[in-house]
Amino acid sequence: MTVKELSRLRHQGTVAEIAKVKFPYPNDEFPDYETIVNVPTPRLSVGEANGRELVPDIVVVHKPGLFLRMMAEVEMPDTVNDESAVQDWLPMSKIGPLYLYVPVGMVPETKKLLKKHKISVAGIRTWRFRPVWGLEVVEVP
Repeated sequence: MTVKELSRLRHQGTVAEIAKVKFPYPNDEFPDYETIVNVPTPRLSVGEANGRELVPDIVVVHKPGLFLRMMAEVEMPDTVNDESAVQDWLPMSKIGPLYLYVPVGMVPETKKLLKKHKISVAGIRTWRFRPVWGLEVVEVP
């Protein structure tokens, strides 16, 4: 298995786990919300920018209908970069509340990119897998 394939599988697993833990919709408090995971197969676009569909990793909608409530992008160490910021974060942040999930240790770089490209997000959260405890997500102040 190639490094690229391993990274793709890690991203897929991380997205699935974050969706399950942080966006457990529908639930008792929000029975009309639904979480849609766009990895590995895109299911819901939130719009278009520069002729390209915008497909966040995680989308939360209000039903009936598909009214966007929030979305999340789960980044890997190699995707916290200018390309992701310009191609994904900026256009998505203009459509609705966007949460960025970045690997532990990547917050300073993420904040630099947000400032550099004048991007405002609903929140930054770090993630990491801990051998015994599993996924750990921390909200960044």
